[in-house]
Amino acid sequence: MKERKVVHKNVDNSVFFKMIVKYYAKEWKFTLLLGFCMFFIVICGIMLPLVTQQITLSIQNDIIEGGNVSSMWWGLTWQEDVYIGIAAVVIQTVASFMFNYIGYLMGKKIEINLRNKSLESLVRQDISYYSDKKIGEILTKVVSDTQIVGDQAITIPMLIILAVFQILASIIMMLVLNLLLGGIVTLIFIVIIAIMVVMFKITTKRYHKVREVITDINGDVTDRIATVRLIKSTGTENYETKRFKSVHEEYYIRSRKVGQMHALMMTILFGGVALLQFSTIIAAAIINGGPNTNSEEVARFFNETFASFLVAQGMMIGPLFSFMNALFGLAMASVSAERIHDTLKVKSIMDPHYWDGDKIEGINGSIEFKGVMFRYPEKPEKTVLPKFDFTFEEGKSYAFVGETGSGKSTIAKLLLRFYDPTEGSIIVNKNHNLKDLNLSSYLEHVGYVEQEPQILYGDVFENVRYGRFDATDEEVIEACKKAELHKLVQAWPEGYTTILGERGFMLSGGQKQRLVIARMFLKNPKLLILDEATSALDNIVEKEIQVKLEDLMKGRTSVSIAHRLSTIKNADKIIVLGANGSGIVQIGTFDELKSAPGHFKKLYEAGLMD
Repeated sequence: MKERKVVHKNVDNSVFFKMIVKYYAKEWKFTLLLGFCMFFIVICGIMLPLVTQQITLSIQNDIIEGGNVSSMWWGLTWQEDVYIGIAAVVIQTVASFMFNYIGYLMGKKIEINLRNKSLESLVRQDISYYSDKKIGEILTKVVSDTQIVGDQAITIPMLIILAVFQILASIIMMLVLNLLLGGIVTLIFIVIIAIMVVMFKITTKRYHKVREVITDINGDVTDRIATVRLIKSTGTENYETKRFKSVHEEYYIRSRKVGQMHALMMTILFGGVALLQFSTIIAAAIINGGPNTNSEEVARFFNETFASFLVAQGMMIGPLFSFMNALFGLAMASVSAERIHDTLKVKSIMDPHYWDGDKIEGINGSIEFKGVMFRYPEKPEKTVLPKFDFTFEEGKSYAFVGETGSGKSTIAKLLLRFYDPTEGSIIVNKNHNLKDLNLSSYLEHVGYVEQEPQILYGDVFENVRYGRFDATDEEVIEACKKAELHKLVQAWPEGYTTILGERGFMLSGGQKQRLVIARMFLKNPKLLILDEATSALDNIVEKEIQVKLEDLMKGRTSVSIAHRLSTIKNADKIIVLGANGSGIVQIGTFDELKSAPGHFKKLYEAGLMD
């Protein structure tokens, strides 16, 4: 199997922080509560080494009655100091619970908001955006990446801030207790942090490669699951099993490299902690064990201060682990945030005027193509439709025929405004350019039936009602009766509340088309577009569906993209498109075209219009 060519770029960690900072401002109440919780966690953490020192001093004072204790003694009994310590632990525990709970809620808010924005961005993209993307790749960004950012949105900043404050408090306490020893421990600590930061940068680059590979794999897997009927019909289960193992080989190799860096970071962390603790004892012994040291001062240090110093130093250990977790989380979140940012910043090449533009109450009169020429944005070098003019008169039926690649379906896509003309304009209601209209208001009056019916995961009510959400159950049932679907639905155990499965998995091709036709009867559009609507059906079912489509077409402007004779012979006008982007070559009725010399007659006589 060929290795994927993955384009790598440096990950900008600032994208993650820029993305989440606005959510901190938006949820300012939560942010303030988190700040208060952090304050109490740090203060209570500082109190513990101080209380430990006071307990030591208090016990010494009790044991050595009238003894010479340090001037730092608060003058409290050791029992009172214990109560203060217990209170500090309780407050710190409550603050930690609140911090984690509020942080979790805020993280979910961020995750949901980012996911909604990503979905909004995706559904508002023009159709060409999806021409070179796999569904699995998109799902990874929408689901997995937003979850990672949401999970880390609170964890990373708060862990870092909390760790910084706790480390600073620890350093200050150590320096106050013993300046020289505290300086040595701080220097060792800085070296450990510096090494971890270097490891973090390397880990981020490697994790970025892992995310790119797994995104590609998710797209591949989703594609295979979606085409499971092909796999089953060709008996290629063994091939796909081997293939899945093969496509995951690179993922394992990339992940192994990330695992190496993660293991190395953990080794440095644990080794650094051990070094920090051991070097403290050695440094204390060296500093206080020289020939010029005062034995009384040494005794006082080890009796009164050293235990407190060790507690203060211990305050570094937890934040050090937190800092390491934050760095590894940042490596993941930075990659995910950048990928989400790429999705959000992509702008549609068309402006659908969802919030502005001219709104129309209906499609009245003709639809005119004026000087329309079209090339697909994905292949701008190839002209699909040369410049032409054409008028769709209200209430009449039109059929476009031609060889594969002649541009038949392109006409439907232009009418649906999947694309805008490369040149020229489409005029609706006499003086409205389609590209200037509020697209939703236009599509409310357009019905679309295609070769592969679009069925949602849901019940019959949800599927038929889609696009007419205000319709009652009774109206849905009436539409199903018109499409001759009602008896079939009633025969199901759950009736109209039967879940149809993803993409209507449990329905036959004819049943899917009947459901879509019921959707169109309910929508009652002024313009009906049929794009190879019966081409995937057998002859008997096709005839049944065609009768329903003809009922649906009555009194509407209809545009049929088809090659079957039964679909086009009753059209008011047949438009024949030539091969290789030659555009419209003939126009007429079926009776006129079948006998006149030209492209249609050749198609008809060759049996391509059966």
